[in-house]
Amino acid sequence: MKVMNFMNEDKGTTLLAGDVFDVPIRRDIVHRVVVWQLAKRRQGTHSTKTISEVSGTGKKPYKQKGTGMARHGTLRGPQFRHGATMHGPKPRDYSYNLPKKVRRLGLKIALSARVAEGKLLVFDDVTPSSHKTKEMAKFIEGLGHCKRVLIVDGADKVNTTLCRATSNLYAADVIPAKGLNVYSILQHDTLIMSLDAIQLIENRMHTPINR
Repeated sequence: MKVMNFMNEDKGTTLLAGDVFDVPIRRDIVHRVVVWQLAKRRQGTHSTKTISEVSGTGKKPYKQKGTGMARHGTLRGPQFRHGATMHGPKPRDYSYNLPKKVRRLGLKIALSARVAEGKLLVFDDVTPSSHKTKEMAKFIEGLGHCKRVLIVDGADKVNTTLCRATSNLYAADVIPAKGLNVYSILQHDTLIMSLDAIQLIENRMHTPINR
C-alpha cells in the first residue's frame, strides 16, 4: 500500500498482512457482528406500568349486577384510559455473547472490503499540519466521491490537533485503534489509518484468543 500524509506527499509503501486485510468477503458474518454491536449498545431502560403500579383507586367502580354494563372490579385495567399496560416492555439487557472468532473475522472482512474498494488510505502520521477545520474540510473534499471519513489513530488517546481539526465536521470522525469496530467502518465510506494503527490492529488480530 502507498503511504502518504495530509499534504498528499509520497511517504513510500507498506506491506499489509494478507490474513487481516485480504480475506474473503462474507456479508453474513458482517451482519451478525453489526446486529450484536447494536444490541449490545441498547440501554434497555424502557418500562411500562402494570396494574399494580398504575395510579388509581382499587375500589370497585359499581356494583356487580343490575347496571346492564360489563362487570369490572377496578378502573386500573388495561381496557381503561390511564390504565395499565399488559405485556409491555420492562427494563432488560439486550446484549448477548458472540464468539470472539466471529467478531474478529467481522473486523477483518470490513477492513478487507475497504482495501478491495480502494477506500483505505495509509498515512505515516495522522497529525494534520494545522488545527484549522477549513484545512481538513479542504482535504476531505479533495478525496473525491467521499461522504464520510473515519480516521484511525494508533495512540490510546487521539491527537489533540486532529480532534480540533475534525470536531465540527460531520464528514469526519476520529477513533483510536483499540476502538476500531465493524459498525464504525461501515458508517464511513473512506478509512484513513496511520502506520501505528495498522500495526496495532495486526497485532490484535494475531493475538491468540483466550478460551
